[in-house]
Amino acid sequence: MVKKTIYDEYGIKVTEFEKVGRYDSFRLHQTQFVIVPVSHIEEEELFELYQLSQFMIEKREPYVASFVLTKKNHLFFEENQVRYVVMRCSAYTEGRSTQPGRDLARFHAKARVYPYQVTKTQRIGQWKVLWEKRLDQLEMFWRGKVQTQPLTQFEKMFVESFPYYLGLAENAIQYLVDTELDEEPLPNDSGTICHQRFHSTTWNPALMIKSPVDWVFDHASRDLAEYMRHLYFEKQEQLKLEGFRFLEEYDRTSPLSPFSWRLIYSRLLFPIHYFECVEEYYLSPEDVKPLFEEELNRILNDSAQYEAFLRGYASMLSMKTKRIMLPNIDWLTTYS
Repeated sequence: MVKKTIYDEYGIKVTEFEKVGRYDSFRLHQTQFVIVPVSHIEEEELFELYQLSQFMIEKREPYVASFVLTKKNHLFFEENQVRYVVMRCSAYTEGRSTQPGRDLARFHAKARVYPYQVTKTQRIGQWKVLWEKRLDQLEMFWRGKVQTQPLTQFEKMFVESFPYYLGLAENAIQYLVDTELDEEPLPNDSGTICHQRFHSTTWNPALMIKSPVDWVFDHASRDLAEYMRHLYFEKQEQLKLEGFRFLEEYDRTSPLSPFSWRLIYSRLLFPIHYFECVEEYYLSPEDVKPLFEEELNRILNDSAQYEAFLRGYASMLSMKTKRIMLPNIDWLTTYS
C-alpha cells in the first residue's frame, strides 16, 4: 500500500524496501531515500525543521538528509492516519567519523549563524520550565500510585524510588538557576541546532544520515550532556576514555565557556533517563512493558555509580571553570 501511496504522492515508483536503522528505505538511481514517521511533530515545527535542513545543506554540512516535497509541494504524506516524510540521503553516506567531538563542534558552529527566528523548535532558555512541568506531572502521578493497591513490580520500584529522583531533579533545577545567575554566556553560548538525544549512533555509523526530524534549537550543552549520559548507560567501561576525550575534542575545536561546562552538569544531574523510562512504560503496549521494568531495575541498581559519574564530571568541572558551586547530592538515599 505504501508503494502505491508514494507513487501517487511523489511520482516515484518503488520496487522494494529495505531497513536503514529503524526506518523503511528505498533506492532510486543510486540515491537512498528513507521514510520517517513524523506524527509527533506539528506541521509548523516540521516546516522549521525543513528550513533548518535547507540552511545546513547550503552551508555544505555533510550527510544532512533533505526533505522531498510531494507533487503538491507538501512536506509530508499520510497513510493509515500516520504522517510520514520522505528524506533524500546525502550522496556521500559511507564511512564514519573517528572524531565525533570535533565534528559536532563544527556542526554546532555552522548552525549557530542561522539567521532566522525559530519558535516551534526553540528549547534554549526553556529547560527550567520544561523540567519543572515534567517533575510536577510525574509527582502528581506518583501521589496517585502511592494510594493504589496492589502494585505491579514496576510500580513498586517507581513508588519507592521516586523521592530520590525528585531530590536529584530539584538539585538539577537549582543548579541550572545558579548557573544562569553566576555565569555570563559568551558568543558560543548562543542557540544552535541540537538533537533530541545525541549519542554515538545518532549519526548512523553504517549509513551516515543527519536527520533533521531529530533536531531542536537549543544550547550546544544539550548534545554534549546527552552523549555522555548515553555513553554512561550503554558503554560504561569506555566512558572514562571515550566520554572525556569527546569533550576534549569538542572543547579544542570550539572552546566551551564556564557557562557551557556548568549547563552540561545541570543536564546530567537532571535524571531524564529515569523520567523517560517511567513515562515510556505507561505509554507502551503490554508486551513491551517487561523491557522497561528491566531498564528501571538497571537504573536503580546503578544509582550509586551514577552519582560517582556525576562526581567525576564535577571534579573536572572545577578544574575547567576554576570555581564551582556543587549541589549536594551525597544526602540522597541510594536504591540498590
